[in-house]
Amino acid sequence: MGFLNNQLLSNIQWIDQSPEILAWRFPDADQVLQNGSTVILGPGQAMLFVNEGVPAGVIYEPGTYDLKTASVPFFSSMLAIFRGMDSKHKAKIFFFNTTEIPNIKWGTKSPLKYSDPIYKFPVGLRAFGNYSFKITDADKFFKEFVGDRDSMTMEEFKSNITDRIITPISDTLASAKFGFTDIDSNREELSKTIGEKVAADFGAFGFTMKDFRIENTDFDEDTQKRVGSIADMQAKAQSINAMGSVDPAGMAAYAQMQQLEALNAAASNPNGIAGAGVGMGVGLGLGANMANNMQQAVQPQPQMAPAPQPVTPPTPPANINNAPQA
Repeated sequence: MGFLNNQLLSNIQWIDQSPEILAWRFPDADQVLQNGSTVILGPGQAMLFVNEGVPAGVIYEPGTYDLKTASVPFFSSMLAIFRGMDSKHKAKIFFFNTTEIPNIKWGTKSPLKYSDPIYKFPVGLRAFGNYSFKITDADKFFKEFVGDRDSMTMEEFKSNITDRIITPISDTLASAKFGFTDIDSNREELSKTIGEKVAADFGAFGFTMKDFRIENTDFDEDTQKRVGSIADMQAKAQSINAMGSVDPAGMAAYAQMQQLEALNAAASNPNGIAGAGVGMGVGLGLGANMANNMQQAVQPQPQMAPAPQPVTPPTPPANINNAPQA
């Protein structure tokens, strides 16, 4: 179609509709509409007539429409324009895919930055998920995304819309007050909140976004290091709490073991001051002394005998010489 000048255009339709194409310009170059021309609109399609860059009319209901007899207000204008050779090149006919497209993948191109509300450190979070999409207003969608293009692919749309998803996600993470440990367990709640925000924002662009989901998240390298440090500190804190029930001798033995490990580490570094001291034998003396202290710590301490109780001296007998005479 379009290979002969002034070819009569009998049918206007989108035959080879692809799920990867959201908007498609009908190839009307050098073709002239006639009185008997028809518009054939299939299920899941919409047709938009654009005159000099301005949408002039749209139809959504599937069916076959005769340009001359159909009760569609803009058809007469469209027919007149396309029959005038000088003005027809200013007009365009677009078809839109209005079926609901499920399971569209999205993912952040770079980590989202926000401050952890609990631990107060910067977080870099990557997020991935999917959503369902449907064009509901061809006029608005054309103005927002198509413009002077001849077509709009799903990949082009995804690239455009993913950038716009970032702001609602970042705002939600900042206001949700979830620490980094709570993100995965609250993905459903976060998905619902973000989905409501993007639905409200994107409705003005001529499409609906439904079933927005966060399927997976991960942290950037800097955040993983911070998370690892916090996990180590929490583990040490739990160990110390657990040691509260250990007897003093065991605690002393553990402390001595820690000191021996520190000495071994120092000895393995001959360039350090502590390593030099260990190399000269100081470490051996310290090690022996510590081993002795450990042995004393784990040996049972002798029980002390109870202190003797004071003895009360007996009362002396009365003096019989001073007894009264009978």
